[in-house]
Amino acid sequence: MKIISNKYNQNFNGTTKIYAISDSHQETRKTRAFLSKILQDNPKDDNVLLLNCGDIFKGIYPRELERDSYIKMKEAKPDIEMVMTLGNNDFGFNKEQLNNLIDTIKTFTSKGIKTVCANIFNSDGTRPDWLKPYTVVERDGDKTFITGFCIDNINTARFGIMPKKQTEVLGEIQDAILKEKPDNVIVLNHDYMSASKDIIETCKNNGIKVDVTIGGHDHDYVEPDTKLNIYYPESFSDSMYKMNLVHENNISEVNDVKRIKNKGLEVDEVFAKDLEEYEKTSGLSEEIAPYVLNLTKQYSKPCPLGSFLADEIKVVSDADVAFFSTGFLLKPMPYKENEFITNYLFKKTMIAQTPIQTVELDTSQLKEVFQHALKSNGYGSSNPKFLQCSNNIKIEGHDNPDLKSWELDQIYIDEKPLLDEYSNPIPSNKKYKCAIDSYIANGGQGFTTLQQADKTDVLIDNQPALINNIFMKGIIEAPDKYPKCSEYPSFELISQ
Repeated sequence: MKIISNKYNQNFNGTTKIYAISDSHQETRKTRAFLSKILQDNPKDDNVLLLNCGDIFKGIYPRELERDSYIKMKEAKPDIEMVMTLGNNDFGFNKEQLNNLIDTIKTFTSKGIKTVCANIFNSDGTRPDWLKPYTVVERDGDKTFITGFCIDNINTARFGIMPKKQTEVLGEIQDAILKEKPDNVIVLNHDYMSASKDIIETCKNNGIKVDVTIGGHDHDYVEPDTKLNIYYPESFSDSMYKMNLVHENNISEVNDVKRIKNKGLEVDEVFAKDLEEYEKTSGLSEEIAPYVLNLTKQYSKPCPLGSFLADEIKVVSDADVAFFSTGFLLKPMPYKENEFITNYLFKKTMIAQTPIQTVELDTSQLKEVFQHALKSNGYGSSNPKFLQCSNNIKIEGHDNPDLKSWELDQIYIDEKPLLDEYSNPIPSNKKYKCAIDSYIANGGQGFTTLQQADKTDVLIDNQPALINNIFMKGIIEAPDKYPKCSEYPSFELISQ
């Protein structure tokens, strides 16, 4: 029997004020400006629900400051309900960063801040004891069921943490909804709009109405779907959604939806002290170099920003080619006339301090690496396995619609083809010295060919060469190398 109106609990008519943010990426000043506005708007209202759709980590300010923002919010307004889900970047690139996430969730739990994510499991199929699949928020008799999902491309298998597709766990979540009998159902989905619509449609077909969906992961502006009540706050705490969830006469409706831009908002004194101390001592506003290059960015395609950094890595490593995971680039660095790049603006583009390594690969191994990186190219909203490459690389391939796969036909290095007319490696004893980030070197994003190969650390002055320092060096030296507003050449990826 279908139960579309969520008439599970018939003893409360009320309004819940909802605020929603996503993908703040440690933009702590902006995050705290939004939290300040919530405090100022609701000095006495105790039916306030703050939703966060993940990726609070990997960004500009220290992760401790971002974490403490929510703890300070709970201390300043104990009656607020805060529910978060996890984004792919929250898990980090190594065991230390994963441990930080787990410690953060445990700390949040101890403070009354809830974290839910229904599609994260241990490698043995059990759920982690530090993470819940859903929660039920009860206020004045009003029951709101809140669950969350993370995009399933996180790479934590080597640490015993495995994601599942949202659709694999929806049956369990739907059973929980029917068991809990809530008035309202809210989904936090750190994935693209198409995935959010699929969740809502699946629930609807099984007799369950999702009242509100907050989305995340997409760093481009996403137009809301007001009919389905799907809202994607802008990344880096650039905007926040505010809305009312009204439950009246056994029916839940959303009204008074507003998108609040993060402009001219002040930081409340409860959040100010440690924030200002960090800004003062860190030199965030210090100038690094004038803008010279127009370093635009594309996530799953060749771009000037990607090839500029790959070429800098190639030079530092004295390598034949260089490539790195596209996920290291957060924001573009477009040219701005007569302006300077500051430490703050630099960190908006690159925050990772990941070591660079080199690996010797033959033609067959190179083909395996690039085929893995491009297999899903053109299928889906993005390709997290994509590699940004030095601009002496050119790759040709074609779509295979039957397999929904992109197949590699030819690789060129310095204009020299590596494959024959049948896309088989041309016999050769040559190996290519490849400079890569240690994340994919250790098998991140499933690069097993790189994981299994012997690697060598790249050193600068007997210290590990870090990707952010290499990028910084390139930015500082750029004014002496390039005319103003230059377009840096990208490597080529050609679909035939």
